[in-house]
Amino acid sequence: MSKIVGPTVASWRTSRAPWSAAEYDRTLLRAALSEGDRCWDPEANLLRVEAPYNPIHTHIKGGLAHPTRNSLQYALLLLERGGAGDAERAHDVILRIAELQDRSVESATYGIWGYYAVETAAEMDPADWNWADFLGIQLLLVHARHGDHLPPAVLREIRESVRHAAASIVRRNVPMSYTNVAVMGTFVTLAAGGLLDDGKLFAYGKDRMVRLCEAIDSTGSFTEFNSPSYWGVVLQTLTLIREHVRDEEVLVLNDRLHDRLWLHFLARWHPPTRQLSGPMARCYSNDLGVPPFLVKAVRGVLGTPDVHPVRGELSVGVDSCVDYRVPDWALPRLLEPDGEREHRELFAQNPSPETGTTWLDAVTTLGSVNHQDTWLQRRPLFGHWVRPDGTAGHLHVHLLKDDGAEDFDFASGVISTVQSGPHVAWLTGFACPAGDRHHHLDVIRPGDRFRARSLRLVVDLIGAPPVPETSAVDGAVDLDLGTARLAFRLAGGSFGGRGPTVRLVPRADGMRIEVVLFESASPAELDWATLGDTFAAGSLSLVPSATGRAREQVPNPEVDSVGNCAEVRWTTPQGRRLTLSGGRSAVSREEHATLYSATLDGAAPPSPRLSESRLVP
Repeated sequence: MSKIVGPTVASWRTSRAPWSAAEYDRTLLRAALSEGDRCWDPEANLLRVEAPYNPIHTHIKGGLAHPTRNSLQYALLLLERGGAGDAERAHDVILRIAELQDRSVESATYGIWGYYAVETAAEMDPADWNWADFLGIQLLLVHARHGDHLPPAVLREIRESVRHAAASIVRRNVPMSYTNVAVMGTFVTLAAGGLLDDGKLFAYGKDRMVRLCEAIDSTGSFTEFNSPSYWGVVLQTLTLIREHVRDEEVLVLNDRLHDRLWLHFLARWHPPTRQLSGPMARCYSNDLGVPPFLVKAVRGVLGTPDVHPVRGELSVGVDSCVDYRVPDWALPRLLEPDGEREHRELFAQNPSPETGTTWLDAVTTLGSVNHQDTWLQRRPLFGHWVRPDGTAGHLHVHLLKDDGAEDFDFASGVISTVQSGPHVAWLTGFACPAGDRHHHLDVIRPGDRFRARSLRLVVDLIGAPPVPETSAVDGAVDLDLGTARLAFRLAGGSFGGRGPTVRLVPRADGMRIEVVLFESASPAELDWATLGDTFAAGSLSLVPSATGRAREQVPNPEVDSVGNCAEVRWTTPQGRRLTLSGGRSAVSREEHATLYSATLDGAAPPSPRLSESRLVP
């Protein structure tokens, strides 16, 4: 849980401590280089780190390994520090990274790198083509900031690596709905076109910028919506375009896109907890805090949390090389709550609308997306509350599978919602074909059997005061969170002919509500075709304790089977009538999307665009 530190709104208005961007940059640089120096392996001319567990792409699941991206970041930061021997070490890293790039035009992994020196891109399963974008950015930063002082051999290898990485990006030509990679590749091809004096490559980057803006214009928002890490990636890349690309037409579009990005962020920014609320398309951590790029952008007015890089992760040091800037109109909204408000937004047409709703008040915030899979990076129902001690508590709804060896987020789930204020009706089911750990890389197909000891929809309340483990009475859980109250109701459901049950489980970091869909003493082989109905449905509310809402009776939702759908009906404590329908058996994601429907007081909830102004006139 993150401590809410830094100036209050009132103190910021009257007297703000002097902010030194240069000193903060030095802090970031020192922190990153301390970790980089600790991990340096002079025999390999690369960093050596404990590889984090990664269920996809790489076969390296742990142990010491030599990462390519982190090592290249270290080279950049060594040049930034400029101490005795730093330049020589940086040159060695750059030359080693150049050796590790696949430069064979005939290769399927042309232009990219493996995650680690010991494993080539071709040996990965599958390779991560985003490494052309991520490493391309680092190489371009090295050249932009230190190219005038690099030896000819190093300059030559940088140019060659950039040329091959950019060619890989052009060959791949990702759809503009892949937001973060679409933006990164746009910068790489624009900057590489300028560096290499390649007019065709620069024209591709410029056209890509137009296509990106047109894709965002189609809904007014971002397909990879409200993703904290990728919001930071996009912010960084748009800032780099502003700093390092010299084309007036590109810069006009870039400025408009930069404003749209901040508008998107502020719609779900919750000043009382200083957290970004849900829903989220991609997320790695429930406690988001105030990352360095946001500290820099707002010139320290949100405080300056301590920076502690781990495992040779040096991205915070790279942030010292980027001149982030918040638009003047956005700064007050970061600090001052707007009172109670509800934000609705259309994210994408896939082809059915993908929409989100977020409720924000002085204590709590809760957000949901109408329809989303349950891959571990999703946050389909997510929020926070201010705890009595001033820290932020976190609410995270996800689907867990125990395969007999460990629990992990099961990507084959589907969560559908409809929301009014701080109240959400939810329905969870399963898709087939769909992924196991990843949403499309390890697919369970019709007829496949898969192994499971349990399947549980869980509501993690991180920071909740502990209560004894107990079974919920008639599927109902009411928790006093100190400053807020949570009301959870299970309306019903079925999994292979058995109804789900609810239990409350204390955890070291808070409390967990578990909706147990399937559980066995030992792992079982399951087949979607023989299970029949596989769904559960209910409601969830998160409200401040000090308001009248906390004392209102929470009605129980109802669920029925209607044809091949399950239908949830619920009247919120405020009298709003929510109806939600979705698939009740394991069908394809596409069919789940067509079966989804929702009404609020008998009509479809509105899904307004984030902005009616177009990026491309």
